[in-house]
Amino acid sequence: METLINCDIMIDIELIEMISGRNQSFEVKFLTKDKTKYKLAFDWVWDLRYSIENGYIDRFSKFIRGVEQESSVLLVENSKYIKYFESQVSGTRPVNDLKNYIIYDTVDTVIEVLTAKEPKLLRI
Repeated sequence: METLINCDIMIDIELIEMISGRNQSFEVKFLTKDKTKYKLAFDWVWDLRYSIENGYIDRFSKFIRGVEQESSVLLVENSKYIKYFESQVSGTRPVNDLKNYIIYDTVDTVIEVLTAKEPKLLRI
């Protein structure tokens, strides 16, 4: 079963303002509840999907919660998304180092990222 767990980034996101990117790099700019702006930067992104409003209810509701502390940036253990990606690339990319991150806000935006590197959190 897929399980949501904490990662090294512990933050409570109020509103995701912008998702932008280019070849294998993506940034997520957001506000916290105290209106501080941050940027979460990902390198070596191999796949990305996001949904706004109610498009993610089914998947998000089926995760087992193994979270120790509340955070809007989480990892997915035993990720079905990584398994799907592995079958889609037919062995052309190694998936051993891939991690599946979930980023969400209080306005129903959910972003799911497959990346081979840890993201960087920057205050802006």
